[in-house]
Amino acid sequence: MRRESEDRRHYQRTLGYLFGLQRFGIKLGLANITLLLRHLENPHAGLRAVHIAGSNGKGSTAAFLTAILRQAGYRVGLYTSPHLIDFTERIQVNGVPIPEDRVVRLTDRIHGVVGDMEKSGELWPDSSVPSLPADFDPQKATLTFFEFTTAMAFVHFREEGVDLAVLETGMGGRLDATNVIDPLLTLISPISMEHQQYLGKTILQIAGEKAGIIKPGRPLLTTARQKRVVTLLQEKCREFQAPFYVHGKDFRGRRTGPRMMNFRGRHHRWKDLHLGLAGSHQVLNASLSLAAAEMLMEKGFSLKEEHLRNGLAETKWPGRLERVGDSPPILLDGAHNPGATRILKRALKEEFPHRRLILVLGIMGDKEIGKMMSTLVPLADLLILTRPDMERAASLELLRKHSSPWKKPTLEFAHVGGAVEKARGEAGREDLVVITGSLYTVGEARAYLIREGLVDH
Repeated sequence: MRRESEDRRHYQRTLGYLFGLQRFGIKLGLANITLLLRHLENPHAGLRAVHIAGSNGKGSTAAFLTAILRQAGYRVGLYTSPHLIDFTERIQVNGVPIPEDRVVRLTDRIHGVVGDMEKSGELWPDSSVPSLPADFDPQKATLTFFEFTTAMAFVHFREEGVDLAVLETGMGGRLDATNVIDPLLTLISPISMEHQQYLGKTILQIAGEKAGIIKPGRPLLTTARQKRVVTLLQEKCREFQAPFYVHGKDFRGRRTGPRMMNFRGRHHRWKDLHLGLAGSHQVLNASLSLAAAEMLMEKGFSLKEEHLRNGLAETKWPGRLERVGDSPPILLDGAHNPGATRILKRALKEEFPHRRLILVLGIMGDKEIGKMMSTLVPLADLLILTRPDMERAASLELLRKHSSPWKKPTLEFAHVGGAVEKARGEAGREDLVVITGSLYTVGEARAYLIREGLVDH
């Protein structure tokens, strides 16, 4: 018992160090991660992988594809972000999060390597200190949180001997830390306006950053819809002599009912496929995963129709149109941009009947808050504003300002748990509580519901 508590304290201290790296912010570029991986003996070299970028649907697509491969008996690594409740969710092998003691061990190892790189001058120890050398190169600032965790994922996958890794970009693509990988194929899900301070002010600039994951000779499959975005991706593939396949032309999914679809691929037709994830938008994500599975079959992976059917049906992805509880029913959805809120609105109409809708909303301050609210707030009978425990989270004052034009009955709670508790108390059996605006909001709500015994961990 004492050993367990000591291990837990060591893990918590490790998380404190890892999350402390977030003070270095977001630093896009591949120089530091490349150097670090070289010192770690390039754990990503030779790793068979599928690399996924996009604005919406990356996680669901990764979940579908991972489930399909696992049905066929493959050992599959999965790297996604952010986590909902615990850091270990980010790095999984066959659905099992990386063990806490492995996080501790790999953090200690990588931290030691980073220290050696700082001593040798390959990295500056801390770019936030007040006095820096005159020749300071900001690109040599010490490792960011995402660079560190990406290296950890690669080492873990190598140690676990995965047959294939499914890797989701953290932001953008071209300069994302995951882009050191040479994948078997690349996927780009729908693209929308996001992270404009980092990726660009126009949809084409953002698409150009996502297109940065395209590699010479490696097939790209995409569900991007805007004609000019598709043209940009096609031109990039032509430049790199990478085969290009687009939804609607080379492969297609069609919704045939709630959580049901047909799929037409380049060589296969599959009908009456059942999806484990709610929402008509999942047809698009499932289509991209099926097209990827078909491509992997061409590359020698042994996938049969039963693997595809069972994988799609058994896919789970917490916090994405996830219904929990019955009295009242609660819907958790991490919609974090205008495109995702439109998807949520459609799903509420198609799949989640209700009398009154109680909306719990917490959004990051760097998001298009007004556009997100214009989709969701009109649906609410009661609006509860809250703020996840994140520095980036929008203040209650800012949320109040953006929601005020709709003059909805509104309550405010500084903590997500309090907001969820109030929503449950206000809702009747036929009402629906919707918790959304950010995966961070959903993660804190899910943690509260687990403590209350309403959700299994």
